Amino acid sequence: MTEGKGAGERIAKARSTIGKWVSICGSIFVIYALATMTMQDLQFLSLFLAFSLAVGFIHYPLNPKIPGSLPLLVVDLILAVLGFSFAIYIYFDYWDFIFRVGDPTNWDIFFGIVSIVLIFELTRRVVGWSLLIIAFAFMAYCFFGQYLPAPFSHRGYDVERIATTLFMSKNGLFGVPMRVTAYFIYLFIAFGAFYETCGGTAFFIDLASSLFGKLRGGPAKVSVAVSGMMGTISGSAVANTVTTGSLTIPLMKRIGFEKHVAGAVEAVASTGGQLMPPVMGAAAFIMAEYLGVAYIEVCKAAIIPAILYFLAIYSVVHFYSLKIGIKGLSESEIPSFKLVLRDKWMFIVPLVVLIGILVLGYSPRIAVLFSLVAIVLMSFLRKESRMTPNKIFYAMAKTGYNCVMVVGACATAGIVIGVVLLTGMGGKITALVIALSAGSLFLALPIIMLASILFGMGLPTVVCYVLLAATVAPSLIDLGVAPMAAHLYIFYFGMLCMVTPPVSFAAYAGAAIAEADPMKTGWTAWRFAFAGFLLPYMFVYNNSLLLMGSAGNIIFSVFTSIIGVICLGSAIIGYLRRSTNLGERLLLFGAALLLIKPGWITDFLGLACVIIVLVLQFRALKGLPPQTATT
Repeated sequence: MTEGKGAGERIAKARSTIGKWVSICGSIFVIYALATMTMQDLQFLSLFLAFSLAVGFIHYPLNPKIPGSLPLLVVDLILAVLGFSFAIYIYFDYWDFIFRVGDPTNWDIFFGIVSIVLIFELTRRVVGWSLLIIAFAFMAYCFFGQYLPAPFSHRGYDVERIATTLFMSKNGLFGVPMRVTAYFIYLFIAFGAFYETCGGTAFFIDLASSLFGKLRGGPAKVSVAVSGMMGTISGSAVANTVTTGSLTIPLMKRIGFEKHVAGAVEAVASTGGQLMPPVMGAAAFIMAEYLGVAYIEVCKAAIIPAILYFLAIYSVVHFYSLKIGIKGLSESEIPSFKLVLRDKWMFIVPLVVLIGILVLGYSPRIAVLFSLVAIVLMSFLRKESRMTPNKIFYAMAKTGYNCVMVVGACATAGIVIGVVLLTGMGGKITALVIALSAGSLFLALPIIMLASILFGMGLPTVVCYVLLAATVAPSLIDLGVAPMAAHLYIFYFGMLCMVTPPVSFAAYAGAAIAEADPMKTGWTAWRFAFAGFLLPYMFVYNNSLLLMGSAGNIIFSVFTSIIGVICLGSAIIGYLRRSTNLGERLLLFGAALLLIKPGWITDFLGLACVIIVLVLQFRALKGLPPQTATT
């Protein structure tokens, strides 16, 4: 028994070591290839995918319960070698390969089938069955759709045509999702890994604590602030929740927040990290590619909605803290703002480099490569943050591990998009949405919202966005919505699935740290994130919030929207200057809705509702004893 256990531990350690060095080699390959740009597009993409497959099969065992099984390690190594086999096939036969698209050889078909099977197996391991079932359904439609009634039928396709589309063209496995992952997302994941390894996360937490720790509900406001900051380097809801929540959730609980509320606040704030430029998560890079605009244009359009989202959460936290009488942190627990900047100012430099190069109009690839150099150079200014070779290797290995799920999801999403384009399904879905809504944008928006939420349940945000961008976004554009607003609309609702039960991964992660009931945490997070469900309607009806239009309209729209989200936070908690009664709460909620819709009449009515509530609150406060009135 002891010998068998010892052998299993050695095999598990060998698996871990092999996976680590494959991941490091993959990161070195990607960074070098993107820095030099000497390889042909499909050669680079195929090798990038091969490294990701190898890391995935080794790091995520066929049976995770027995990572020390030698036969399973052998199977996983064989799968990794198969991944490299089709990449090497493309690399050495590149020019003939790209010129015989539409007339594939038997080897092309064979390696096409191998690549699709490997991608599906990787997706099963790192994403789960939900995405795989969707992919199987689309593949079944591709093979058997000719037997469906019109208008959903198509003429039918054989294995040769499907292999050509999914493996050899740019409308399948190596389509937009995979290209964006390889050329942009991988580098941003590397940026996050390097930044965290040298101590950037701790800098954000200290900075936020120094600014907001003294305020009522200090740790919750720190959570909101640091999650927004973390969004600039991460863009992952669950990663943000786990990283910052491990520090902020215990603090929130200690000063009086209920367990499920602490977990919910962290989950909602961390989910918003996917909205915060300049990273915004993987989906934003794909959005820029779909829209045919520079990535910085997506960041510019998203900045005001992101600020409004975090302002709404901040308002919820503030009013909740007032309602139950929560104070801030003690002086001894709050770091000095001056000392934080004096000792850790160097962590700002990589972010300035990143944003500055993007603003100058260079590609995200160039911006991140220079930012990585800035991280390494700046790290040497402090002994404890110095990026030694061991730390660099650790960050590279972590990059490979963190990217596997994105690669699996995006590769499978690319296959689904290939089916959509091959069969013309996108046009059919657009026609269906327009028919169901009778051509009315007012009716189409909730239909597409529900589709976005349903797609997002169980799927990563990036996959949800990619599927919706190929299927339902065109219908919004056909109904007159600006393309940027249409794509941000589906992006928002795909993201909000992270805090929408029954599948709310970020909320469940927060609940685990808070030791709270997962469903109770999930529903609380959904209620706190309600502003996020209204914001997409705001910028669809009012493009000024996406920085489109005259400066006057933009300023006025931002002003009324700020009042609206604060009113919404107050209505959600039931507190303003004091506890609100039902009538005041309804007036605040009405004010929020009225201020969402553009127009002088609705804005006037919304502001009138706010004034009425304020008058009622101040009149009631005058009649209270001094000790019961709060500020």
